[in-house]
Amino acid sequence: MLRGELGFNGLILTDASQMVGLTQAKKRKDLVPTTIAAGCDMFLFFRNPAEDFQYMLDGYKSGVVSDQRLHDALRRILGLKASLGLHKKLPEELTPSPEALRLIGSEAHLAVAAEIADKTVTLIKDTAGNLPITPETHKRIRLYGISGGSDFTRADPLAYLDTVKEELEIAGFEVHLFKTAEQREAAGESGVNFMTVISDEATGDYAEKYDAAFVFANVKGFAQEAAIRIKWSSPMAAEIPWYVTEVPTVFVSLNQPNHLIDVPMVKTAINAHAGTREAIRATIQKIQGKSEFQGTFNENVFCDSFDTRL
Repeated sequence: MLRGELGFNGLILTDASQMVGLTQAKKRKDLVPTTIAAGCDMFLFFRNPAEDFQYMLDGYKSGVVSDQRLHDALRRILGLKASLGLHKKLPEELTPSPEALRLIGSEAHLAVAAEIADKTVTLIKDTAGNLPITPETHKRIRLYGISGGSDFTRADPLAYLDTVKEELEIAGFEVHLFKTAEQREAAGESGVNFMTVISDEATGDYAEKYDAAFVFANVKGFAQEAAIRIKWSSPMAAEIPWYVTEVPTVFVSLNQPNHLIDVPMVKTAINAHAGTREAIRATIQKIQGKSEFQGTFNENVFCDSFDTRL
């Protein structure tokens, strides 16, 4: 279709060749040569380099990949490299120099990120009229963090909370960070479980200790995980927003846009769409009323449920 119907004459590259969408179709020894024979010019990622090269060679020798198809793929690969001038560069010139890489995160780049954040942070609802919340009106903030756990990068899933806390403190808030039983045990406490955390957290003097509660969720998905439900730290977890009746509560999603299905009780919900410092800073500024919410949303954020709108 690409070549014949659409007239595409460029290089065709597979998606990651280890993914099951491709690998479930055939045995690897058959899959590798038939993929090239079918019109792809290049593979993205090997599974095992020596094996894959041998499978391709075997496919060529057996006639699965013809001379014409092989030369056609090679011509497109070399043509793309030539169009990029790669044949004129030394090996050490093929990757950016340390000086060039220092442009990443430059002041100019950060200014663009801040502009994007300012335009995309979205107020979904504020039905209780909680906003604005400022250090002058609500000094003491109870801060809750929700993540989806670590992913294949093995990065700390709660590292973003340090940024949230820093930005809130820069804005003038006094921040009190909530920790789950697991986090408290990791910090050296003993004899802690989800019931003791609930007992410590859900007390009658909650509103005397805190002026408002902020929940920042950074639940990330990957590939087919396009919409992920919140997984609380335990059944009846102390971070579930029971406190909406105690103090003004703001829920902020830094990633998934459809979390209201799991926190319908919150009256103020914001989608920031990114976990960057710029998005977090813009969100905090807008919570304080220092800039207008400019982002837009559609009906999907309410997850086809009446209580998410309340």
